[in-house]
Amino acid sequence: MTNAARLKFTSVRTRLVNGRPLIGLKHTATAAGDLPVSTAWVEMPPEDVAKLIKTLQDTLAELDAKPEGHEVGNG
Repeated sequence: MTNAARLKFTSVRTRLVNGRPLIGLKHTATAAGDLPVSTAWVEMPPEDVAKLIKTLQDTLAELDAKPEGHEVGNG
C-alpha cells in the first residue's frame, strides 16, 4: 500500500457551461512532511456526481463488512 496524501478539505462549486450545469470538485491535502497538495478543478455533470456518490457509499458499505487493514475499492 502506498502512502497517499491526507485529505484536508474539498471545495465544491457549480456553474453553467453552454446552458448545462456542472459541479466542480477541488481537493486540498497534505503530503509527506505536511506539504500542501491541491488538485485542479474537476467538473462533471450532476448525473456523474450521483454515480460518484453511489461509488463512495458502496465503498463505505464494503468497509463495514471487511476486517481492519483490508483494502477495498478499485483504485
